[in-house]
Amino acid sequence: MKKTRAHSLDDDASSGLVAPTGVRRGASPRSTSNDALPLASYLEQQRQLQRRNSEEDDEGASEDESEEESSGVDASDDLESDMDGTTPVTSGTVRRSRKASTSSQQFTYDEDDIINMNAREQELLANIQELQRQLSMVQIQTEKPQEEIVPPMVDSRQRRLIMVSNRLPISFQRNETTGEWSFKMSSGGLVTALNGIRDQVPFIWIGWLGEEIAQEDQNKVREKLAKEFNCVPVFLSKEIASRYYNDFSNDILWPIFHYVPLPLFRAGDEKKFDFRLWDAYKLANKRFAQAVNQVYRDGDYVWIHDYHLMTLPSLLRKRHPKCKIGWFLHTPFPSAEMFRQLPVGKQILEGLLGADLLGFHTYDYARHFLSACSRIQGATTSPKGIEREDHFSSVGVFPIGIDPEHFENVMMKDETQTRIKDLIAKFEGYKIIIGVDRMDYIKGIPHRLLAMERFLSMYPERRENVVMIQIGVPSRTGVVEYQNLISSVNELVGRINGQYGTLTHSPVHYINRSVTPSELVALYNVADVCLVTSLRDGMNLVSHEYVMCQTRSCEPHREGPGVLVLSEFAGSAQSLSGAIRVNPWNTADMAAALEYSLNLPLMEREYRQTNLHRYVKTHSASFWGKSFLSDLEFAVSRPSSSRKLVTLPSMDVMNAYSRSKKRMIVLDYEGTLLEEAHQRSTIAPPKAFVKRLIETLAADKKNTVLLVSGHERSVIGSWLNDRRVGVVAESGYFYRLPHTDEWEMMTGDHDPSWKKVVRPIMQYFTERTPGSFIETKESSLTWHYGETDQIFGPMQARDMQVNLEDVLCSLPLEIIQGTNRVEVRLQGITKTVIIEEILKLMEQSPTSPVVGGGSPTRPSASQAIDFVFCAGNGLEDDDVFSFFNECQERAQKPSKTPTGASTALSSKANVFTCHIGANKTEAMYYMERPSDLVRVLRSLAAQSREGYVGPSDSEAPQSSPSATMDTPSPSSQVATTTSTSPPSHRLTPEITRGRVPSQHSQSDRRPTLTSAALKASDPLTSQAAPCVPRRPPSLMCPLRYILLLLSLLVAMIGLSQAMSEHDKLTHVAHEEEEEEYDEQGELVVKSAKPSTFRTFVDMLNGKYLYDAYKNSQMRIKTE
Repeated sequence: MKKTRAHSLDDDASSGLVAPTGVRRGASPRSTSNDALPLASYLEQQRQLQRRNSEEDDEGASEDESEEESSGVDASDDLESDMDGTTPVTSGTVRRSRKASTSSQQFTYDEDDIINMNAREQELLANIQELQRQLSMVQIQTEKPQEEIVPPMVDSRQRRLIMVSNRLPISFQRNETTGEWSFKMSSGGLVTALNGIRDQVPFIWIGWLGEEIAQEDQNKVREKLAKEFNCVPVFLSKEIASRYYNDFSNDILWPIFHYVPLPLFRAGDEKKFDFRLWDAYKLANKRFAQAVNQVYRDGDYVWIHDYHLMTLPSLLRKRHPKCKIGWFLHTPFPSAEMFRQLPVGKQILEGLLGADLLGFHTYDYARHFLSACSRIQGATTSPKGIEREDHFSSVGVFPIGIDPEHFENVMMKDETQTRIKDLIAKFEGYKIIIGVDRMDYIKGIPHRLLAMERFLSMYPERRENVVMIQIGVPSRTGVVEYQNLISSVNELVGRINGQYGTLTHSPVHYINRSVTPSELVALYNVADVCLVTSLRDGMNLVSHEYVMCQTRSCEPHREGPGVLVLSEFAGSAQSLSGAIRVNPWNTADMAAALEYSLNLPLMEREYRQTNLHRYVKTHSASFWGKSFLSDLEFAVSRPSSSRKLVTLPSMDVMNAYSRSKKRMIVLDYEGTLLEEAHQRSTIAPPKAFVKRLIETLAADKKNTVLLVSGHERSVIGSWLNDRRVGVVAESGYFYRLPHTDEWEMMTGDHDPSWKKVVRPIMQYFTERTPGSFIETKESSLTWHYGETDQIFGPMQARDMQVNLEDVLCSLPLEIIQGTNRVEVRLQGITKTVIIEEILKLMEQSPTSPVVGGGSPTRPSASQAIDFVFCAGNGLEDDDVFSFFNECQERAQKPSKTPTGASTALSSKANVFTCHIGANKTEAMYYMERPSDLVRVLRSLAAQSREGYVGPSDSEAPQSSPSATMDTPSPSSQVATTTSTSPPSHRLTPEITRGRVPSQHSQSDRRPTLTSAALKASDPLTSQAAPCVPRRPPSLMCPLRYILLLLSLLVAMIGLSQAMSEHDKLTHVAHEEEEEEYDEQGELVVKSAKPSTFRTFVDMLNGKYLYDAYKNSQMRIKTE
């Protein structure tokens, strides 16, 4: 399992023999370096070695030699027995236990103590050191990889593995004479990794061939690759391939991922990032997705590799929601600050989050990725992964390895042994420092040469007996940056050899070409030091290769294994605990590290080599592949902690709204009706058309509209002065019921003295958190941190909450962690409480301000609420969502003695709870943006406006101009009830004719929403406007359906025109432009054609139905 694999990593990193010179007198064996095994394990290894040696000893060996060896064994056995608390078995062992223990203790002394030993003790110590060296060599030669720690994989009959990489591991050529294609499988890390699982899981490899294939040859190539290698090629044109691979992947992504920023403004560099390259990158990823879709079947695993295909996971997720997708990055992942330089960084993260498992070489890379998702994407992250909507993307660390058997086999070849002998003869008497790299600026080759130059300058005695062999494999020779690198390296090599070389000796040997495997392994074998100076490297497997080739270095000139000096910026530095780590930018320290490595004693070199070899041997490329697939299998089987989010079904809402008789609409304000703002200067009133939508909904006699806000009552009351809208201010502390003017409080206790305790604490954190501020209200104090750093702000909020809890534990206050805010307020004041109180008022007698009559115990079927729409975006809104969901459940299963607010709902009530934003929520549905919610509200308002029946002329108020407000008199209520429309259950008190609340001035009147204005604009009720004769009732119904059919026909025509321009409309509506609304509430998209796109939008908004109603001068009634 996963824990087993993690445990083995730690064990391998901390394993090894105890270095005798590293343990001080009196120190506990476990208090030494993390690389050391307990002393008991070391003695156990010596005991096993001695037993093997004793079995192989000749019978004619001298008695003294046998006595010395047995003494060493006894010493180990006795000291081990003392540590374990066991009693020795033989009397001889007991007799020598004191002396043996003493000699073992002397073994842990440093050099000064060794000098003071007698001859016998020094001889025993030398024997122990020799035995340790022999033990190390035996362990290395007989050790086997521990690949069984990887959990077994599922039966291959249940799935296949689809490997997707930028390039296929295929080399090919075409015979120009015959036109035949020949292909050959290449070797590489991925191919090696798959060799270990080839027998367990059948796989298909998908990738690009690296060159453009003519159209007429593509079918032949596809068939041949599928038949011989089980590969599927992706064909890209030369232009797309160049933009996708060379220009975007290699010139933009590769530098950013290796901490090379995009260039500053220079002539020619200001166009380094071109969105046409990004378009080519997306197009290439779509081609790869099409190739996967052709071969994918349910149950398959898809493993995507590297930065070339970072949008592919989301493309596959959209096409196959249950697809099992893994993605692995073979380079470093930069910090969030570096990654955010990418103009398309957010889109790249969006593409990656479609994967089930995201793999990285090191923990640092995984941590940077999580930070980028949190800072740039705004996703919820944890050390295990990223939770987003209904999908969880796991994050894992999988350091890649090499194929140890390959290097062992190459080492045993005669050609390699011959090369080794030639190198030994050529460099006899020299210490060899080797560097092997691809010619890339991230490999730090100039830094390595500068360190060699400083080394020769600091240690003149080394100039005649040290040589560096640098192999630089050419790469991207046509790129200017790489050409400049080669020039710099040539200049440095010439300068060093010119200054410190002689006629017979050159300090630096520079080879600018590829070398054969035998040559490379031979160089690894004879080198005394391997110097890796990567500036940024995903892993750097040269260090692994050097370690493997040092295992058989037993030649006399070597005096044991060499030393690995490794850059701390290479990914392998976090895995290879036996290496000496250096900073490539610190030239003096690197020079000192070289001198230190050349002077290391044999014991320490063998100790380091043992640790390194054990890790490299066990954590091979095959182990890496099995580990990733095992974790991928675990990730896809991991149950999601969040409920699947469902987009709000707009048509279902509209249908339920039209059928309902009594409705309740609860809307949060900031973040729901308009975009959420965090700065104190951006507390803006609602837009004019949003305000008209709310007032139109409230004008419908069937509706009770409640607006919930966290703002102060003076602010929200000045924005919404329509008496028909119920308002909740400060999240429930103050409320104003519909059709009333007075504000009420949830509690009579209004002692603000507690603010004197809370404000200093908030002020303390405000001064230390740039971008935060304190908002003071009558009922609460709120600390906002939405404009602070996305990591530091929440951290400060958690610290503040801890401090507040310590101070306020004895006060009747509560601390609320909201969205980017910390609020302190009185206990028991919540949105849910006030909404529940309003629902209870809706069940009471007709004298209540919001009651339309009915039984005080349970409303009748015609009086009960049969439609609830609740929308919000904050954490506190989840309590409201849960409350309405529970009310619906209790209403559907009523008890014999119903109590609580649930009795206000009908047993067949339609409840729609909607969260704005795709976050984890208790709501049944969600919508992406506030503009989506406004669109739904506009459709509901259109239904209310079309189904509204105004009073007759004789019932219109005449006492004053203010009477044109939509506050119907008792006579108008009667007239409305006796009209042809269904009976209304509007919850309103009796108001005297012509009486207008004082807060409504002449300028506040909106004729378009008043009953008089609606009556005047309605050709059926207005006497001033010309009117056509009424048609017989018998013709109205058929004509209405004919008009509906005609309207649908026109809408279909508009839809077909819109779909014909699908690509452009998608680009305009979803990628390039954000939806905006003008002052009239109309949708504005600047880049779209008015003819087709306007027709499509008007059809969605029901504009054709309403225009048909006006043109035919007929009333469309809501049934």
